[in-house]
Amino acid sequence: MFKRIKAIIKKELYHILRDPRTLAVIFAMPVMMVLLYGYALNMDIKFIPIGFIDYDHSAESRALIQDFDASEYFNIKEFAENYTTIDYQLELGIIKAAIIIPKGFGENRKKQPVSQIQLLVDGSDPTYGNAVVNYANALVTLHSSENQNSLKMIPINFSDRFLYNPDLKGAHFIIPGLVAVIMMMVCALLTSITISREKETGTMEVLLVSPVRPIEIIAAKVIPYVVLSIIDGIFILIFAKLVFDIPLRGDLVLLLGLSILFIYCALSIGLLISSMASTQQIAMMAALVATILPSIILSGFIFPIFSMPAPIRALTAIVPAKYYMIIIRGILLKASSFRVVQTQAISLVLLGTIFLLIATIRFKTRAQ
Repeated sequence: MFKRIKAIIKKELYHILRDPRTLAVIFAMPVMMVLLYGYALNMDIKFIPIGFIDYDHSAESRALIQDFDASEYFNIKEFAENYTTIDYQLELGIIKAAIIIPKGFGENRKKQPVSQIQLLVDGSDPTYGNAVVNYANALVTLHSSENQNSLKMIPINFSDRFLYNPDLKGAHFIIPGLVAVIMMMVCALLTSITISREKETGTMEVLLVSPVRPIEIIAAKVIPYVVLSIIDGIFILIFAKLVFDIPLRGDLVLLLGLSILFIYCALSIGLLISSMASTQQIAMMAALVATILPSIILSGFIFPIFSMPAPIRALTAIVPAKYYMIIIRGILLKASSFRVVQTQAISLVLLGTIFLLIATIRFKTRAQ
């Protein structure tokens, strides 16, 4: 009996060692997960992009800016001359906060009971917003106490103002991002099993010998999921509005059009996975690893991209959900126009087209 069991075990080990996909699941996936979770899931928010307007241009204002520049918690992205520039940078998401130093700041530090500066915070993400206020207050308090001892200057006081989500409601930030994750799941996961299902059931050969061209087969596979995904996205937004009172400040027609671009990109990924996978099970596993996990971890859904190491930030460039997160949060919370989100829209078109071309080429190769 033991010899028979030993023989079967030996046979299975040979099968595993000869199957690169199984080895990838055993070794490559854990390594990738450890790297992603270890670097991306960083609860200590650092390098927060921030802007300054210095109306004073004094030694005291420059000293304050230098302290922010030296801190690992802030990354100065913008030195603006007026509020309009800073407001546009906040809407684009290039900066998460801005500090406005008024004229006379240096003189007031010597004369007035309290020296005031204004802190503008992008409140669309309460986590970032609270972190900015806490870090900025701590840094300003330290700066103030050091200069108070050496230069006999009075403390600095912040005037906080949260933009886009003044009540700092977490649902207003999480739920628009959740729409992107759900749509990616519906599009990529379900589409990834379409071609592999035909292979498993043996009906692929019937399609290939029919007069239908490969591109027509792919289009016919995609269209039902496009319609289903659009209906799903609209349903989620209506449900979120009724239950959580999510603000709908922007152009909903624009949001619908850009959502179709995101769906196009997600479906292209699903088709690419489906064209490469031989079984539905492999297709579903590949879709889970390649789409859903990156959509949660590497898209800015929960964890800030600017706090991630440079190699991980570079990896986020091929995650479609990253761009759609900016689009849907910008339109719903900030009433962003197409001019603000056009870079993200172009990125979705390029990514979707690349994935679809690769999927079509692979499908044609297998069809020949």
